[in-house]
Amino acid sequence: MIFLSIDVEASGPFPGLYSLLSVGAVPVARREGSWTLDSECSLYLELQPLEGAGQDPEAMAIHGLTPEHLQENGLPPLEAMQRLEAWLKGLERRFVTAAWPSSFDSPYVGWYLQRFLGRNPLGHSAFDIASYAMGLLRCTRVDLRRALARAGLAPPTNPRPHHALHDALEQGQLLANLLNHADHPGR
Repeated sequence: MIFLSIDVEASGPFPGLYSLLSVGAVPVARREGSWTLDSECSLYLELQPLEGAGQDPEAMAIHGLTPEHLQENGLPPLEAMQRLEAWLKGLERRFVTAAWPSSFDSPYVGWYLQRFLGRNPLGHSAFDIASYAMGLLRCTRVDLRRALARAGLAPPTNPRPHHALHDALEQGQLLANLLNHADHPGR
């Protein structure tokens, strides 16, 4: 089994009412006894907004993707979901999606897959990286970033926060760090 670190940027808080604008994904797999991020096998897609969907000004300011850029450079949602499904089929093993927070990213991707392909090849399981980290480090959400830093588990600084691929890479590296820490506490 592998974990699939997924991150999205959207035009607002809910799929259907708002648009999925970009998705980034990267596998985290166990190789030679250690969990590693497979950045060579990453995926990044930008999508054209849904016709009539809302645009929350706060959400749009966070990622900086403009409707004009996406209309010109984004893929139609059907084509984007077909590309995502083809990429998923190319993965070597069964996977579970992982995100921070999975409660935002997973529903967006799942909704789009179901809406445009009539199926959700991601399935219904999702792994929340923050919840796993809090359990592993025995801390609350408020203390999580400090606990990660104290344990030496925080990933390198993300040069482009709120870019779906860069966020998927960052949280995927964090997940690999956490899984390796769980396998070998104290190292």
